[in-house]
Amino acid sequence: MQLTCVGVQAETCDVTRFTFMADAQPDFIPGQFISLKVPIGAQTSVRAYSLSSTPDDSRLQLAIKRVEGGRVSNHLLDQLKMGDRLEALAPAGEFHSQLAGDQPWLLLAAGCGITPLFSMLKDRLRREPDADIVLMFSVRSEADKIFALELEHLARRYPHFQLHWLLSGEGDRLGEAQLQAVGDLASRSVMICGPEGYMVSAQTLAQQLGASKVHCEAFHAAATAAAVGAAEAAQGHTLSVDGVELPILPGQTVLDSLEAGGIPIFAACRTGVCGSCKCQGEKDKLQSSSVFGLTEEEIEQGTFLACSSTVTGDMTLELDD
Repeated sequence: MQLTCVGVQAETCDVTRFTFMADAQPDFIPGQFISLKVPIGAQTSVRAYSLSSTPDDSRLQLAIKRVEGGRVSNHLLDQLKMGDRLEALAPAGEFHSQLAGDQPWLLLAAGCGITPLFSMLKDRLRREPDADIVLMFSVRSEADKIFALELEHLARRYPHFQLHWLLSGEGDRLGEAQLQAVGDLASRSVMICGPEGYMVSAQTLAQQLGASKVHCEAFHAAATAAAVGAAEAAQGHTLSVDGVELPILPGQTVLDSLEAGGIPIFAACRTGVCGSCKCQGEKDKLQSSSVFGLTEEEIEQGTFLACSSTVTGDMTLELDD
């Protein structure tokens, strides 16, 4: 899928909203992400960013934050301009409105974690104007409010949508009092997105107060290479394959990373038995739960099974054709 940038708009001092026209309108569920292939020099990097637009919109929108050490995100903020084109993979991800269901929602967002929740919120209010939805959005200050005008407009237009800003810089943080004020958490789907520490604490707190249906945007392990753009793989590493750079997070298998990045690889059993997903890399950067079918010589040369291996550092690998 080819995307053409048709809009660049600063949301805050470090977040920019990009608008794209696609050569074919993609089908996606509100809350899902899209992976961009971003050429930087001689290498192409793949990064996934949550869509802030809805399936009914004629254009796709992404909100991308500048982060320290975020080579790809920062490149986009500094270099991407109207008229530029990027290749993208099809939308994907398991954190979306269908997972939330049709009961009342409690949306908990911090920073750029608002992006998938914003898509879900707009879509449901458009379909169900009387939907019972509470959004608690944690930001550092007034200047860090993302989608502020649109969220305030939605709160005025839809009487059953409650918007609460929590300004952490002023000591207003998500806590027991705020969640108890929502009432009857057991009846709500709680959808959480933000930095990992925020999600862990918000999930724990919600469950302690009686919430039973709680979902976090999982940017790790078998959740594909989702939303690496949000953290810019700051806690992970990169795989380089035939000039394409892919993120791989702690605990995520090489197979998951390759598939999320659109790299063709045949994997039959996916359990470390059949040997169909052989790759070759640097043995001192590999952790493998299965070496079934591999000879000692192959292991010594860095041959491993993609479905059963994680990495401990950046790695260039070759696929076994």
